[in-house]
Amino acid sequence: MNTFFRMAFLTIVLSLIAATGVSAQEKTIACVICHEYLGGELARPVKEWKGSLHQQNGITCDLCHGGDPAVDIGNIRQLSSSQFADRQARAMSKSHGFIGKPAGKQLFDVCGRCHEASVDRYAGSIMGKAYLGGKGGPSCVVCHGTHNNVIPQVPKVCSGCHKDTTGFEQIDPMSVSESTIAELSRIKIKLASEKTRGARPAFLPEFPEDLGSFQIGFVAFGAVIALFLIGCLIYVILEKRR
Repeated sequence: MNTFFRMAFLTIVLSLIAATGVSAQEKTIACVICHEYLGGELARPVKEWKGSLHQQNGITCDLCHGGDPAVDIGNIRQLSSSQFADRQARAMSKSHGFIGKPAGKQLFDVCGRCHEASVDRYAGSIMGKAYLGGKGGPSCVVCHGTHNNVIPQVPKVCSGCHKDTTGFEQIDPMSVSESTIAELSRIKIKLASEKTRGARPAFLPEFPEDLGSFQIGFVAFGAVIALFLIGCLIYVILEKRR
């Protein structure tokens, strides 16, 4: 029993140490402390970031916005206006690479630090080129979120810009090209045709690859019966000639 209590006590102590370490680590992020203190819209990015995929993977504010997150804020509630302004200036210093809210190519460069392959694919797509050219294409954060980043659900996320998202789940939204648009038109025509014929698909679809397992089995069984009947017919004819 003594060994059990010792192990239990050691587990509790280690848990407390780990929890204290996490809290200390969070306190060193000056951006988080200040934005939570300021509240309102300025606190919203931190609220959205907490629990996000980026936060879970250790991606902190400075990796996307630059600046110095290690500035010692101290007790923020006891800072005078000039002291607060000093901490803010140091945390948001351009000498530490502070860029604020990245946009345009700068945004692609920031996202590309971790997601280079995906950014390169999107930058070469019709929508990516439209964004970089200032012609209204969506940026990375429009679909993936700014601070509460997520893997977007297609076509749900597309409905923010497109009224008709029919067939969007069958294309690659990251690399839309002229051929993708042509393919999407073919998909829409096919789906509209199926809807016109009714909810139930035709017993024998137009394309063999669309055949279901039941349909294939039924056709195969019918072929066997047909061959059997033909064999019987040939047998009867031969018997009559004897």
